[in-house]
Amino acid sequence: MILIPRSRRQRGFSIVELMVAVTISIIMFAVIIELFASNKQAYRLQEGASALNESARYAVSHLQYFLRLADHWGGVQPENVSVDAGVPLPLATDCDGDGVVAVVGFRGYEGGSAPPLTCVADANYVPNTDMFFIRYGAGHANIHTFTDAAAPFPPNGMPIVVLPPQPPAEPIRSAYVESANGAGLWLRTVVGRRAVIFNNTDLDALPGDVYDAGDPDPLNTTNYRFQAMLYFIQPCQNPASGSSATECDADDDAIPTLVRMTLNPDLSFTAQEVVAGVESMQLLYGVDINADFVADRYDDATTIDSNDNWAQVVAVRVSLVVLNPERDNTVDDTATYYLEDTTWIPPDEARNFRRSQFDFTVQIRNVTRS
Repeated sequence: MILIPRSRRQRGFSIVELMVAVTISIIMFAVIIELFASNKQAYRLQEGASALNESARYAVSHLQYFLRLADHWGGVQPENVSVDAGVPLPLATDCDGDGVVAVVGFRGYEGGSAPPLTCVADANYVPNTDMFFIRYGAGHANIHTFTDAAAPFPPNGMPIVVLPPQPPAEPIRSAYVESANGAGLWLRTVVGRRAVIFNNTDLDALPGDVYDAGDPDPLNTTNYRFQAMLYFIQPCQNPASGSSATECDADDDAIPTLVRMTLNPDLSFTAQEVVAGVESMQLLYGVDINADFVADRYDDATTIDSNDNWAQVVAVRVSLVVLNPERDNTVDDTATYYLEDTTWIPPDEARNFRRSQFDFTVQIRNVTRS
């Protein structure tokens, strides 16, 4: 007799088993999602910290480079530099007159509720941050031309160097200064003797010891572009992104930015972004009392103004507060930052940004060079 096996009833998962499986899956997915979120947050914070440090390094290196150019008068001591009568003072853009053209290569201004100089609009100035001018002669060769007298030349304010494989360039001659390429202010030096800041249209009118029509470029005479640059903190990165093309307003990005205004050949100014994320800048100035080229004390701009001793400033202490422009809601920065001669606390609306303080000292080396 053949026995036929009885078929078993097929069974699925019970409700309890399904609930247990779903619960375990949810927990696993939650853990995986949290892991991804944590990794993404860590990456974002690391990227933000890298951006902050990169911005700070660039700001510090930029300021160090240009501060060391201050008072470069082509081998002539500052006391032997003069301003020709043909230079328009004050300039149309003002900056309170001597802020633009002067024979002192460095000049600071104490911050206040309004910008210390009239060439910076109130809307483009972060209150209580310091400002400073640097002035120097920048060299370049006569093969270079510019196409816009209302734009900085050289474009970044640095001396133009001709590198191989190009042939060595001739230095600037009087014919270049008097040409269309020479529009603007120049520094003409007689090495070891004297120098004159002048408008290119007035070259022929310079004193005979620096210019002779019969021998316009005597030995040891050199022409440099006169550079004047004003550094300050602006409350936005790009004013044109808002309602006004030239001034920061409520529609702008609200990213504080280190900015410089550079004197152009047509004697106007162009504002140039240096680095975004710089919230505050404070300076103290090292004064050399006994003429040994070493700072004997550090004063603020108000004290140096009252003593009229900007010509004795040989070093500058700079404090910067730099932030990562990306908001981080895990941060609540209520710290007090000690910046040279003042303290600074982040405003309530900017407490959830990561920021750091950077301090450095720069020797204005050209003061020590003859």
